[in-house]
Amino acid sequence: MSDIWDEVRAGWAAAVRAAEGTGHPQNEEYGAGRAGLGLARRPIAFTGEPGAGKTVLFDALAQRVGPDDDPKGRSPDREEKHTVFMLGSMRIRVSVMVVPGQESAQRERAMNRVLSDNAAPEGIIHVVCWGHNKVWDRRGQNALEDGVRGAGTGITPDAVREWHLLKERRDFEDLCDRIKETRAVERRMKWLIVAVTKSDLFWNDIDSARDYYIPDGDATGPDGESRFCTALRDLAEGSRLRIAVVPVSSRLLRHSFGGGLPPRMSVLDELGARGLRKHFYRTLKGLL
Repeated sequence: MSDIWDEVRAGWAAAVRAAEGTGHPQNEEYGAGRAGLGLARRPIAFTGEPGAGKTVLFDALAQRVGPDDDPKGRSPDREEKHTVFMLGSMRIRVSVMVVPGQESAQRERAMNRVLSDNAAPEGIIHVVCWGHNKVWDRRGQNALEDGVRGAGTGITPDAVREWHLLKERRDFEDLCDRIKETRAVERRMKWLIVAVTKSDLFWNDIDSARDYYIPDGDATGPDGESRFCTALRDLAEGSRLRIAVVPVSSRLLRHSFGGGLPPRMSVLDELGARGLRKHFYRTLKGLL
């Protein structure tokens, strides 16, 4: 099984090169276009925790978000979008469902649809952000602060990230369990992309993010890899599911940890973020 993770890590390395301007040409154009004749619509689902950036990632890939646009609000109960992604002459006609991250009856129905009925997608883009989730309201902020204090730590950036990472890992484990229980891969699902968004915020520690999300060769035991890696490894074991894990930056924004903590600023410029988005598109195109 080590070969699969070598390949996934090579894909991550290619994304880093694209951000640093040493990968594919930077003058390629991509964006959204009208659906063309003869293009089959590819069903895709976006999943992930609240505030991870699912809707903003879709909009960035469709070039609906510019550097001066206002931040998007939280996802509605369920979004379904139809468009064509384009990179140069490459065109993908997609039908996208963005599953809400908030725990709700609507989220449960959307997840059941994603993995249980005839309209299930052939691929899932699962959005994570290495603990840099946006908290949308006071209620969410109160839950965060209570959770961090309940863990016996003060309100610090690292403690806030750990709280988000715990929720993110449990959410991913739940997704993996659903995929296995519903035999989604045997029925229709072909691929999974773990999109590590907001990478511009932690670009100076991007290798640590890679090691958190991608297993490294042979299993090294519970003390040698994150539980996120373990869940991903278990999902891949004995499966024909194609997997990619790539960093991406939908847009450059400062991040607030809340609780009066100082914000975190982007450490990657717009050219680098654009390179990541283009690499993400190529990764998606290669899986379809």
